[in-house]
Amino acid sequence: MAATSKAPCAKCEKNSGITTCDGCLEKFCRRCFNDHRQDLSKELDNVVYEHDMLKQQLETPKENDSHRLLKQIDKWKEDSIGKINQLADQCRTDVVKLLDKNKDRLIDRFLKITNRVRKGRDDEDYDERDLSKWMDNLKELKNELIELSNFHVEEDKQQSSWIQKIRVHDDFRDQAKAKAGYSKPQIAPSLPTSQPPAGTQLIKSNVSETYPTKLSKEENELIEKLRCNDTTTVTIRSNNISDAGVKAIAETLKTNQTLTDLGIQSNNISDAGAKAIAEALKTNQTLADLYMGNNNISDAGAKAIAESLKTNQTLTRLGIKSNNISDAGLGRGQKTALAEKNC
Repeated sequence: MAATSKAPCAKCEKNSGITTCDGCLEKFCRRCFNDHRQDLSKELDNVVYEHDMLKQQLETPKENDSHRLLKQIDKWKEDSIGKINQLADQCRTDVVKLLDKNKDRLIDRFLKITNRVRKGRDDEDYDERDLSKWMDNLKELKNELIELSNFHVEEDKQQSSWIQKIRVHDDFRDQAKAKAGYSKPQIAPSLPTSQPPAGTQLIKSNVSETYPTKLSKEENELIEKLRCNDTTTVTIRSNNISDAGVKAIAETLKTNQTLTDLGIQSNNISDAGAKAIAEALKTNQTLADLYMGNNNISDAGAKAIAESLKTNQTLTRLGIKSNNISDAGLGRGQKTALAEKNC
């Protein structure tokens, strides 16, 4: 009777597979099964790390006054008040000019009456008709000086409002409705848009044209979100993001004005990618939370980030654990800069 052949180990393919993993249903030899369990343990560490980071974010109190949306509303308010003050100042200037012009005209007429009255008195050449006429002229000037009936302020109802209304949208709720089968209504702009002047060079938003290096689908999607300036939180973990992808992401961070939380943990980011992020931190003014744990960043990348933190004024939390960073490779000031933000 022929002996039944055993299935080989799914990992080493040398020894016989004697133990089956209930999760992946692969068979392993005893040694490779232990290695497989260690790999799963590392994945569990990543889950726990993400859990702890989220727990810290949820438990950390954030002042509502510093929220990006409230700042945006305050800026709209200041800009609107500025426009109103500017127009009011211009109208005040116009009123003063009109009053001065009208007063000069009245003074000129008054001087003419004065000359006629004085000449008539000196020459004793006047009668009841002259006295009545001069008195009527004086009363007329007096009434014009008091009433200023020719001047008034009116609203220009034909002109479209130059102060635009603002609304607050719940993007999360809109996305939930879209997933449930509801379509998000399209809101028409309050003012018609005009075509750009002839010869204007339009900037295309295609990522592949801006970044010629071939990027992954996840990297392209992330970059498009950042370029649209309508996203506050982005997490793209365990997606094999490379240094090329991080460099492209870093370029968008230099001009992005909305992102406050960026999570790029557990990818293939090395020192080159970390240095690109460090350069972006020197100019970015919105990012508050940055998580880069479980990558391949070593001392050189950590040094670059630490140096950028000396000038960056907005970053408050930095997750950079589980990389290849040694204490010996960092200076005292760099250690301090990282320690103040590290979480």
